[in-house]
Amino acid sequence: MGGCLTSPPHGGAPSEEDEESMSTASRLSSCCVAFQSLQISDKRPYFLCYDTHGGSTTTSTGSCRPLRLNGEGVTSPYSRFYIEPSRDHSGLVHIRCCYDNKYWAAAQQREHDDGCPVVVGTADEAEEDVSKPTCTLFRVIRATSSSIRLLHVHLDKYVCLPSSSSDDNVRMPEPGMLSLLAQDKEDIVTSFTIHDLSGQFVLPRHIALKGDNGKYLRALTIERHPYLQFSGRDVADEAVLHTVHTNVDGTFRVRSSHVGKLWRRSPNWIWTDTASDDGEDNDDTLFRSVRLSRTGAGDGGSFALQNMGNEYFCRRLTTEGKRSCLNAGTPTITADARLQLEEPVVSREICNVVFDLSEPRIYGRYVVTMATASALNGTTSNSTAAKLTLEYTDIEKRTWASTVSLKLGVTATIVCSRIPAIVEGGRVEVSADEFSGSYSWGSPVDKETAKEVAYEVTVPPRTRVTVTSTATRALFDIPFAYTQKDTLVDGRQVTYDMDDGLYTGVNCYDFKYVISEEETPETDPCARV
Repeated sequence: MGGCLTSPPHGGAPSEEDEESMSTASRLSSCCVAFQSLQISDKRPYFLCYDTHGGSTTTSTGSCRPLRLNGEGVTSPYSRFYIEPSRDHSGLVHIRCCYDNKYWAAAQQREHDDGCPVVVGTADEAEEDVSKPTCTLFRVIRATSSSIRLLHVHLDKYVCLPSSSSDDNVRMPEPGMLSLLAQDKEDIVTSFTIHDLSGQFVLPRHIALKGDNGKYLRALTIERHPYLQFSGRDVADEAVLHTVHTNVDGTFRVRSSHVGKLWRRSPNWIWTDTASDDGEDNDDTLFRSVRLSRTGAGDGGSFALQNMGNEYFCRRLTTEGKRSCLNAGTPTITADARLQLEEPVVSREICNVVFDLSEPRIYGRYVVTMATASALNGTTSNSTAAKLTLEYTDIEKRTWASTVSLKLGVTATIVCSRIPAIVEGGRVEVSADEFSGSYSWGSPVDKETAKEVAYEVTVPPRTRVTVTSTATRALFDIPFAYTQKDTLVDGRQVTYDMDDGLYTGVNCYDFKYVISEEETPETDPCARV
């Protein structure tokens, strides 16, 4: 895709109306970050990365994905993390993995039971109790003016990355695996540079920009120079189409599809005059996006563009004989620096959806009453048999979203076979159910199914027997990969293979039947069962 998105989502038993907010509340209230540091071995800066491809490690809590210092950029969901403030302890935070929304927790490696614990992305829910080994709270401590350290509150140990697998005093995990130690050592990494990605997002590959005057940004020649002017009226105009080329650090370069050249600051006007090879080492061709607002699911809201050559924001400017042209000349985000982003896409298909079912996150469990039915034997005769019918509507919620890439108001056709769900025993499995049709990306879809269950009970004399059907209802998050096929306004068809999908489902499972009896007076006027 295209340049750098954060979202990406509990006290008491929630109602069904609360479920959508539960699945996104933590993402909206937390900030998205990346942790960067140096590898001791080669002094090369890397990003902390959720290791989904290097295999799992066996710990006291089971098979878990480790965290390693081997990420090379921030545009991957594996290198992004959410810092979520504690509800009960001021100054403490939980840390979640962007890839699957799981929380950091401490665990003991099975092969190193006498060694230092490791940090893994394994907890489905935040644990606020600092006295419990399952506590997921960390304290952020400033190490230098540009770096921080992370202290696991329960163990009172620092997050670190050993460079050796053995030590005279403590058995170490394998090199590069995020661990916990009580003191500094020469051959470990204990501090990280933290990059706030909360206002940054990965732009789509193909974009059109609209200014505060309601006009599209259009490439045209003014005074024999290739300017960009907010004068376009139709997104189908080739001159308003632009292509984004993203770097691993989230910055990007933009090429005018009409001119075929990169944007460049000169001196503060933005021209489309630079060949791709010439712009690689030129900060004047480099930009960063800052997200300002979001108005709804699938809507990009407004954002600002910052040129990295002078670190000023781009705005619509009229001066020096130029009218409403793009100019990187304001140190703050003014009203004329707020831009609207659109995708020049006429149709989109999401297909080849592959769910990662290895370690689903299940959270927000609560028990609900599905149906109730009763039978009455108001006589003094013998016990009678009664057949009860329990009727209820089973409601499932399904949401397909992305944690990194931005999709802007384009209604897609999604083809997804074998939909996952929580089944008896609290496991997540895929079913024969499928979804195919028009879908607004990031919006929940309800599936309602009318069901009835026949249940036979024995009713003693002068007794009312009530059968109540209950179930556990919970949310679950599952990462998924997918293929996105777009048809652009100019007729081109482009295909992307994506790995930043996050599916959130809600359904009931573990159905139980509770039988209760209530004695009734002998004079009860009700009829016999």
